[in-house]
Amino acid sequence: MDFKTGNKVVHKTHGVGVICGVEAQNFGSGAQDYYLLKIVETGMIIRFPKAANTSVIRNLASDEEIAQIFGVLKSPPRAYSMVWNRRKKELTEKIKSGSLMEIAEVVRDLSRLGTGKDLSFGEKEMLEKAKSRIINEISAAKSLGEAEVELQLKEVLTH
Repeated sequence: MDFKTGNKVVHKTHGVGVICGVEAQNFGSGAQDYYLLKIVETGMIIRFPKAANTSVIRNLASDEEIAQIFGVLKSPPRAYSMVWNRRKKELTEKIKSGSLMEIAEVVRDLSRLGTGKDLSFGEKEMLEKAKSRIINEISAAKSLGEAEVELQLKEVLTH
């Protein structure tokens, strides 16, 4: 895939960003082109090889994928290990995958877990990070305000 300046994309680790440009870097005898990506949420600029783009970034979610995400959020939660360290590892790996479906599973599962008991500080932090990733991406994909997407998310999670 070739991305143009101004394209909104999703970085696997950092979330929604905008391609700011391409720059060439010289190393020894050769040059390599790098994308410059500005992360929307933090303003951080990330540089990564243009050749590695498909392993680092992806397009924003489509309307069909967003509908699937809301389906995941409505579905029954998955049971995880009762040991917090194992559960944390599984959930962290899902968030780091960059897959919106897996991030939606984290939101669903931690939200449902939080209705029966108070979440620990780490669980709350993980839930907020996952929610933020979903809200930012849907907001960018649908050109909606983050507050509006957050309300939709709350509505789906409470029903």
